[in-house]
Amino acid sequence: MLLLLSEGVRGRYSASSLLGLREGVVRGLYEDLKELGYVEARRGGARITELGRRWLAERLRLRGILGAKLLEEVEAWGSKYAGAAASLEREVRRVVAVRDAAVRGGAAMALIVKRSSGGFYLPLVEEYDLEAGAPGVCRALEGLPEGRSYLVVLGESLYACVRGLLSAAAAAEGG
Repeated sequence: MLLLLSEGVRGRYSASSLLGLREGVVRGLYEDLKELGYVEARRGGARITELGRRWLAERLRLRGILGAKLLEEVEAWGSKYAGAAASLEREVRRVVAVRDAAVRGGAAMALIVKRSSGGFYLPLVEEYDLEAGAPGVCRALEGLPEGRSYLVVLGESLYACVRGLLSAAAAAEGG
């Protein structure tokens, strides 16, 4: 929820629709986060506070995530998905295990991506032109802090993508 709010003010209905959660669940989350001082209620929605930003950054850092962003809609291989992208402080060596962790966490698919001077690439198929096949994925990675590896998790709802991203990041931390 805080990751969504870090991108701007969101009303309960908008957040509910994007995350794929019931409005009552989102209302409860907003109330809990407000009590902790992580969000403030405003006309038209909730907004993350500076305390909430610091708390979120620390939680992500503890998982080896340098930066993350949500993707309300990203096009990849002719289809449109919700997604989440992150840069990681560690190099992902067990690509298949990390991908599988993301899928078990709720994602439809996950990409482990690396960057070279020529741009972003998939480590197991370095000759594949990621920019041509999935330009939306490459655009999603731009603007993230430079990392040793990157994760892009795609699916039907942002909630499933974030769960998958966190599962994949935890698996990446394991080696």
